[in-house]
Amino acid sequence: MPARVFVDDGGGRELAARVLTEIRNPASPDAFLVSAAQQGSAEAFSVLVERYHRKVYGIVYRMCGAGDGEDLTQDIFLRALQALRSFKYQGEASFRTWLYRIAVNACINELRKRRRHREVDGPSLDEAVETDGGLLTRSVPDTSSAPHEVVEQQETKASVHAVLKTLSPKHQAVLTLVDLQGMEYEDAARAIGCPLGTLKSRVARARAAFATKYRRYLQGTVPNVRVGA
Repeated sequence: MPARVFVDDGGGRELAARVLTEIRNPASPDAFLVSAAQQGSAEAFSVLVERYHRKVYGIVYRMCGAGDGEDLTQDIFLRALQALRSFKYQGEASFRTWLYRIAVNACINELRKRRRHREVDGPSLDEAVETDGGLLTRSVPDTSSAPHEVVEQQETKASVHAVLKTLSPKHQAVLTLVDLQGMEYEDAARAIGCPLGTLKSRVARARAAFATKYRRYLQGTVPNVRVGA
């Protein structure tokens, strides 16, 4: 459990001084920063944002694309700030998984909204994919059936993200956390809010769905079928 970080002096001056000292140390634990942020320290929450911005943006980018990525990332941190007072710290990874759950839920809601309005973001799977180095055609060799293996090749990252977007939001979520973010199964299950067995089954189904669609993507024969959860 995080220790109390200040003695209330009526104005919060001691808290502010302690936080400003602690944030200069990059090894300051999440527990301290969360406790300080819950007690009103904007500085402490800013450090948490800086610490997890890249990871949260990575989830958003891989699930929703770059178009509104920064806006959605900022919205996720705003939701976290609004809910922070009710958060109960329960161990080293608890804030991270709690924040990732907010991120995943926000992305799933965004994807569902886009699909309802037929506003799917990102490149068409019937066309070449535009990358920083130009257009990526389907002549990329099929070297793998799992996204965490495919993505190791720089030239195929764009196609991985494109195919990932054709899966259901729940399948996108588990592949993003487990295969692309490298989370352990236990942490991913907590972040998504499902039992470990359910998470493992969902990952297996999602990998199979991705493998099928990726092979068909390379062949130019991706069917317009939404994969179930």
